[in-house]
Amino acid sequence: MEKAFLVHNEVVYTYEKLLTDLSNREICSSYLYVMNNEPYEVFLTIVHSLLFDYPIELLDGDFSEKEIGELGLHVEDVLMISDVMERIHFNDFDEVVQRIQATQKWNVTLYTSGTTGRPKKVSHSFQSITRNVKKYTKLENDVWAFAYNPTHMAGLQVFFQALLNQNTLIYVFDESMKRIPELIEKYGVTNISATSTFYRNVLPYLQEDIYSMIKRVTFGGEKFDAVLEGKLKNIFPNAKMTNVYASTEAGSLFAAQGDTFEIREEHLLLVKITTEQELCIHNSLLGYSDSLATDDMWFHTGDLVEMRDETHFTFLSRQSDMINVGGYKVNPLEVEDLLIQVPGVVDILVKSKKNSVTGELLVADVIKADEVDEKELKKEIKQFAATHLQEWKVPRIIKFVDELPSTRTGKKVRK
Repeated sequence: MEKAFLVHNEVVYTYEKLLTDLSNREICSSYLYVMNNEPYEVFLTIVHSLLFDYPIELLDGDFSEKEIGELGLHVEDVLMISDVMERIHFNDFDEVVQRIQATQKWNVTLYTSGTTGRPKKVSHSFQSITRNVKKYTKLENDVWAFAYNPTHMAGLQVFFQALLNQNTLIYVFDESMKRIPELIEKYGVTNISATSTFYRNVLPYLQEDIYSMIKRVTFGGEKFDAVLEGKLKNIFPNAKMTNVYASTEAGSLFAAQGDTFEIREEHLLLVKITTEQELCIHNSLLGYSDSLATDDMWFHTGDLVEMRDETHFTFLSRQSDMINVGGYKVNPLEVEDLLIQVPGVVDILVKSKKNSVTGELLVADVIKADEVDEKELKKEIKQFAATHLQEWKVPRIIKFVDELPSTRTGKKVRK
């Protein structure tokens, strides 16, 4: 039986088909504007550009024509810029992998999510974007649930991890959460990498202790949630849980079991923490960008962290997420981590609202379990918060919502 490369909407794309399409393809595109959600075409185009050492720029379909214009581009140009290449015939996919790994000039340009202003573009070489990809014989039978946007950093890293080991990708990024357990079982998924928000959303549809084939569950893109990890351990009893720190600017740099990240020995002199507890990364670890500001070769990530010892730290919050309530700095992630423990709370977003007395006050948007009464749950949240939090950290307004807004990368929107 031919090995599956990608499964999307019940359509199976095999490695044999990918090999044939790569051999027959003549056009290399400078831009890939993903207006419709066709992951096979995205992955095919990226691999083809690699084979010809041809740089490519990825624009996801959430970009409007106006945004593309603000980036100095035009939709018509994005769709048309390409070159005709000679065809290359490959006998097997091992030849494709060898040629990809030998690439010298290729780079991929990505855009930051743009939640704090105009999106910035960052270019990565094959070496920097696959910095933490592992290629071993023992991994060749892995099956990945693909839960990220394929044009973003996290999606590309999962893609390359799977591609270089010739794994199968089960595309769940645009699937109904109710269907994901069925897909996990049907296709024998062994690895899942997703945001905490994704796991919370799919959690109600998963049954405990039946997914014994899952061997690795990875968290990325948002702050680690220890309570959520505990729930997932009951559902995936044989899975190793890993927490990854990555960004568009630097790619994947740190990993953790739990919430404590390790700075590897080779990076000790390339990472520093300011007196304000901001994580800074040396310019040599970044992708290329003419719009990233550095301070004497150091890039300020905007992430606040706490050092545990000389080589370990925990993530606190984004600097821009901190809320000033009557002169007190409040970390909304700390409040969320506590209130998510209240029975009946499925997910929660803590944000600020302008207030004439305190400057800002806290608002909690809550997704509740279907069977829970709103009035009772609101009372329980307020009591739990008052018992466990200082007064200025207690949300003054609690609203129940059906969903929480998110960025292009799947992160919560607080503004």
